[in-house]
Amino acid sequence: MHKKYKRVFSINNDLGFRNYTVRDIINLKGKRKLTQVRVTTTEEASAAEEAGIDLILTGPGPNLPAIRKAAAKTFMTVGVPFIQNPSKREATKKAFDIIEAGADSLMCQNWNLDWMKHLNKFRIPFQSHVGFIPRRTTWIGGIRSFGKTASEAMELYKDVKDIENTGAWGIEVELVPQNILAIITQETSLITISIGSGNAADAQFLFAEDILGQSEIKFPRHAKKYKNFDKLLNNLQKDRVNAFKEFKLDVKKKIFPTNKHSISIDKKELSNFKNFLHKNNSTI
Repeated sequence: MHKKYKRVFSINNDLGFRNYTVRDIINLKGKRKLTQVRVTTTEEASAAEEAGIDLILTGPGPNLPAIRKAAAKTFMTVGVPFIQNPSKREATKKAFDIIEAGADSLMCQNWNLDWMKHLNKFRIPFQSHVGFIPRRTTWIGGIRSFGKTASEAMELYKDVKDIENTGAWGIEVELVPQNILAIITQETSLITISIGSGNAADAQFLFAEDILGQSEIKFPRHAKKYKNFDKLLNNLQKDRVNAFKEFKLDVKKKIFPTNKHSISIDKKELSNFKNFLHKNNSTI
């Protein structure tokens, strides 16, 4: 096993290897820039691990066990869906289900500080989220950056400190002015994870779909497209259609299948079969 991986027992007590433990990540604050990518498929997870991405974020859906297996050695955080699990009991049950599936950490967004404190009683690692939070845009006046005034920056700082006091290890900071995050990063023990908030954070976070250029929504300004999968997939679909058309035309022209695509019986066996048919037909 490559020396960069550590032997660990996961939270669900499985023996394995990881690139980082929670302690490693915390100890790297201010020393090394980390990367985090949100993946939704096994192909993305496997590619992220092979590329050496430090941290992976994913969702709790039915594909989670396969994604965990595809990136078995990468520190993985998994979101807890609060809409489907509004009570503390339901959320805690869901959290343990996610841990059972192999998560190293949970993403708790920023929806219930009391529940986050409750989660910390079990010593379960989790990160949270401040700034622009899609599900809470009504509280900041719509889809926009947050923290461009002193009062908003103070509110943001308070949110970070409140989350710090819940026992979280990290905080995703989305669409916040880079000079504000630079200050906050120095003022908190949390690992700050920037998405659209500048390069002063401890880690940089992007969605795999944005990195790959494969998004169902308008490409966000804060992201960088490294590949154009939309174009590749569009061309791939055209190739699929053309291949089917060629197959249909070959069949119509009777040039498929050829001998190499077919199976033949031995001449002697064929003769025996014909004799069988002749005898049976003659008795009818």
